[in-house]
Amino acid sequence: MTASVTLPIPLGAGSMHFHFPKPLHGWRAFVGEVGIIVVGVLIAIAAEQAVEALHWRSEVGHFRAAVDHELGRNLGLYREVMRQRPCVTRRLAGLERFLADSRVGREDRLDRPIGRPNFYSQYFSVWDNRGAEVAEHLPRDTRVRYGELYDEFRNNDAVRSGEREVWRGLSQYDEGERLDRAHRMQLRELLTRGEGLNEVTSGNYVYILRLAEPLGIRPISDPNLVHLTGEESFCQPLLANN
Repeated sequence: MTASVTLPIPLGAGSMHFHFPKPLHGWRAFVGEVGIIVVGVLIAIAAEQAVEALHWRSEVGHFRAAVDHELGRNLGLYREVMRQRPCVTRRLAGLERFLADSRVGREDRLDRPIGRPNFYSQYFSVWDNRGAEVAEHLPRDTRVRYGELYDEFRNNDAVRSGEREVWRGLSQYDEGERLDRAHRMQLRELLTRGEGLNEVTSGNYVYILRLAEPLGIRPISDPNLVHLTGEESFCQPLLANN
């Protein structure tokens, strides 16, 4: 049944009727059908969001596993550096004695080459090549902790670079020539730098371990790590009766 409305028209014209359509099964049924469509759309959107959330959860999980492995490798290399710290301290002490004896006119003979500690390159490729979207889906605290840890490892790389330069400079004293005042001043400067870097290395290791602990990261050993030929000699006394 349709409703009709009669509109007034000018005098002399006939009647004209306009018919407004009604839903086929009534307004209540129409509203119900629209509601079903809306609910279906919402369910589809929710399902899509759930699938996307699962996708990013998987991506973040894979990324964190790779980052944790990379950081674990770095910790393992740092642990190797720390194992040699007693030898570094002993060698620096031997050179301090060498310098002190030279000041009073006593020239010591070096029993072996001065040598140098081992230096290992660290890993940053996983973190440096992270995608922006993956990083955004990391929890904020986790992202900050990762960033701080990598900053410390980059700082450690700078320390290792400085230490490498110090030991390269110390190698010139392997010749065993008599030291003059200029040589003693240069040796003093190298030893001061070397002792400072040696102390920083130990302090930084403790700090890095504290940063890694909340992330559950542990040192990972490298079975293929290559040791230098003169590593054992570096841990032996430099001077007689030292």
